[in-house]
Amino acid sequence: MPDPCPDTQAQRFAAALLEVEAALDWPALGRLYCHAGGADFFDGEAREALRDTGLLFASDIARELERLPAGGPGRSLYVGAALAELAPILCETLVLGREVVALALPGPETEGLNGALEQALGRLGLPTIRILPPGAPQARGMFDHVWLVSVLTDPDAFPALHDDLYERQGTDLATNRGDLAADRERANALVSGLLEHLRPPCLLTTTDEELALVRPLCVQRGLPLEVSGTARLSGIVGDPVRLCRIPSIG
Repeated sequence: MPDPCPDTQAQRFAAALLEVEAALDWPALGRLYCHAGGADFFDGEAREALRDTGLLFASDIARELERLPAGGPGRSLYVGAALAELAPILCETLVLGREVVALALPGPETEGLNGALEQALGRLGLPTIRILPPGAPQARGMFDHVWLVSVLTDPDAFPALHDDLYERQGTDLATNRGDLAADRERANALVSGLLEHLRPPCLLTTTDEELALVRPLCVQRGLPLEVSGTARLSGIVGDPVRLCRIPSIG
């Protein structure tokens, strides 16, 4: 079997990742992630740790995707794509040759990431990758990988669900905002919509916390979710992330 990651592809990926990192406004990103002293949030050590974690996720995902049989959609959908998702997105696109659709709410981080991607990939003569808003037409159709990591626990998008899934009610870390029933309804609708776009055999990457909502919805649809016995902590939030497989049905 030919090497799925020849030097030219690996080198192109490495060059793209380094170029994107160089094009990012790290102080501005730091202020978005940490309001007090945030300009120094992503110092050299933090950037290296973030890169290392991203590369590990990229390797994990590549290994699992290469196990899928030929003839599938060959497309991945990243929901809530942000800084921590850059390495896996670039790897899937440049190394595996997959179509990647990355979605996130418009805002300063998305704008900054898109600017860095356009500048860096353009400098290397590579096609531009853009993070698109929810509802973008590119998100239609079927996928054999969905990334849903630290989306349903986002304290701004799902504040009450954030408190519930992290068991923070009544603590100093609670947001004390939102309505749990309303948050759960919106989260279930989001997950249900994503599952409709997954074609088994496929891969679903999500966190332990979000599995509390994903599992029952998979059961309702008769989707056998095989959850990895090992987890890897996400790069910034530190949530335990698992690569879950949904085998062929029937």
